[in-house]
Amino acid sequence: MEENTNRKPKKHMSKKTKLTLSILFVISAVLLIVFTAAQNLGNMTINTMMADVKAYFLSLGAGDGYPYELDAVNVRDMKINNSNIYLLLNDKTTTLNSTAKEIMPQAHTYSNPAMKSVNSRFIIYDLDSKRFRIQQNTEIEYESEASGKITAASIGEKGNYALGTYGENVQSVLTVYNKKNESIFIWNFKSERIVDISLSDNGKFAAVATIEAIDGEINSKLYVFNFKSKEYVSCFDYKGTTLVKVDYVKGTNIVAIGDNLRSCILKNTNRQDDQSFGSDVLSNYSLTDKGRNTLVLSRYGSTSLSKVSVYSKNNKESFTPLSFEKEVIWADSDEKYTAVLFENEIKTYNKRGKEIASQTFDGKALRVAVDGKRTYVLTTAGLQCFKTRS
Repeated sequence: MEENTNRKPKKHMSKKTKLTLSILFVISAVLLIVFTAAQNLGNMTINTMMADVKAYFLSLGAGDGYPYELDAVNVRDMKINNSNIYLLLNDKTTTLNSTAKEIMPQAHTYSNPAMKSVNSRFIIYDLDSKRFRIQQNTEIEYESEASGKITAASIGEKGNYALGTYGENVQSVLTVYNKKNESIFIWNFKSERIVDISLSDNGKFAAVATIEAIDGEINSKLYVFNFKSKEYVSCFDYKGTTLVKVDYVKGTNIVAIGDNLRSCILKNTNRQDDQSFGSDVLSNYSLTDKGRNTLVLSRYGSTSLSKVSVYSKNNKESFTPLSFEKEVIWADSDEKYTAVLFENEIKTYNKRGKEIASQTFDGKALRVAVDGKRTYVLTTAGLQCFKTRS
């Protein structure tokens, strides 16, 4: 039988074509993951999705590793998310990945900068000035000025945000904006100053902490607002207490932290029995996006006697409070671990309160943040990173 000489020879794929297809495959995989996350979260937009994709590709590649040199005095705030550290400095915002690679720093000229965040979205604002901006990761989405000087701010999972400002004929004003930067709710406080704001995950409510001096005594109130109502949903009085933090921790459940107590509100309306600190003094606190909150107390007001308490989003104490015969500089928790920072040592505990790691470090301790496998410690020697279970 004669061989068919008309058969076309097989074409072999070039190395360049293979590389191009491989890159396209990786990009498609990343986009698929992002789209899947968007469907699960239900609050992503095209802009936020593209910002996350951009941040992902910018984070590829390794940095110089930790410790990361920086002037610790220049750090105003820090937040950890998916092993990325978001830093608010006196002159810029920036992100460091797990190898200390700096991603998209953004300069600012705020004189007293502060930030609030949810996941990878931020509102950066200048206290006692009118200026603020919205960021997705480290990309600036929107920048503007408020109607009055800012005292507090918050950003929500639905893309909305809120500003507390001084008013002209009233003490302070709450203004809530949608993701299109349109004002959707305004409330005037005649004689109270707004100190903190939290927006519910469903985008429908705001919890607002205020303070007011009455007969020489500081008193606080916690208001809950529904953006579709002309009246507040509920209002709670805290006489003799200075509220410093309010946060939605699960659905419409709220936690408020004051200088002498911790308070929990269920479903926006049902105030539980307050947890009084008694003779203990609040030293510092931290809260996660998923509702876990950690309190550091000085026992009897002594810095040499400390106590750390951790609460779940269900308002349950995660374990018996940890007591120490020395000062706790800071403490932070994620869903699995609690990191307790001392002068030159860090101890890590599991979700049952059992110690699982202890490490020392250089420099004076300032702050700690834990995120799964990694724990970050800010010291006067720079930002250091440790394995959580080392």
